[in-house]
Amino acid sequence: MLYVTFVAHHLNESLGFGMDRYTFQLMRCLKERGLKVRAISSPSIFISPIKSGIDFFLYLPLLSILSLPSTKLYHFAAPQVGFIIPILKRFSKKRIVTTIHDVSPIIFSKYVTGAGLVGRALGVAIRESDSIIAVSSQTKRDILQCFKVDEKKIRVIPLGTDPKFKPLKRASNEAFTVGYVGNFAVNKNVPFLLKGFAQFEKRSSSPVKLVLYGKGAQYKECMELAERLGIRNCEFCGFADEKDIARIFNSFDLFVFPAFSEGFGLPILEAQKCHVPTIVLNEGRIPEEVTKFCLKAKDEAHLAQLMEKVRSEGFRFSKEHLEHLAQFTWENCAKETIEVYEQVLKS
Repeated sequence: MLYVTFVAHHLNESLGFGMDRYTFQLMRCLKERGLKVRAISSPSIFISPIKSGIDFFLYLPLLSILSLPSTKLYHFAAPQVGFIIPILKRFSKKRIVTTIHDVSPIIFSKYVTGAGLVGRALGVAIRESDSIIAVSSQTKRDILQCFKVDEKKIRVIPLGTDPKFKPLKRASNEAFTVGYVGNFAVNKNVPFLLKGFAQFEKRSSSPVKLVLYGKGAQYKECMELAERLGIRNCEFCGFADEKDIARIFNSFDLFVFPAFSEGFGLPILEAQKCHVPTIVLNEGRIPEEVTKFCLKAKDEAHLAQLMEKVRSEGFRFSKEHLEHLAQFTWENCAKETIEVYEQVLKS
């Protein structure tokens, strides 16, 4: 039996972070396929830069070393711990697979806390791993652009969505509801959404509402911005409970995800699986496979126009659109990941 140990940040799927949802769902599907899987993860949820450093560069590496006897293969879902990989390879002779979601510490270093150290850890993980899983074709291109690595070492395996993300029966909203689910980090660009919605609300002749789920570095700043912009009908709801997340997506008439950079963009996919029309940033560095059928806003004024267009005209999900969405499942992700494991263990 194949025994795989995941090294992950933490395993709280309800936080809504893509990296954690990936680890949680992939482990679930691998277990269903008969693999013996366990995880080494941080015990903390909300961590300061100091605590994060302790977790990444002391706590998780130490647990990794202690797990050596029973592990045949390590899967690093948190490549920030990449510094430990050369040590594991040297003393254990274990195979290493690492998943790279994005290389934002390199490309957008000014927005990432500890970008220099994290970027170097990514470099070590990419160089020392036996195989690299990139979550999108864009991430693969970024890896090849930023690091010297054999392209044959990288395999693109897209993320999936839980079957619960589907259209649900719902009552009509009294106000046309625009929603956001995600982190409030700088790269998520939530102020762009607030400014666009403020214009939309001022022009709208019927009730409209903005509902935002998540937290992060810019959460308080965004609340203050909404007040300064004079947005009348806006709710900041904090983290979405995982058991309610599909219902939350289905409560939106429109979903907006204005990030200017994403390795994958899982909420974009989840919203579309619920048949909620979705707007993204036109110039955003988000994989085409995820945004192929999304509306794309050029600026705040254009975002307001697109909101009004969906409100007044609706949005039709074509057969081609639905067939495209159907390919993104965690079962497919697990199947292709096992193929990577088998290839690495044979080499």
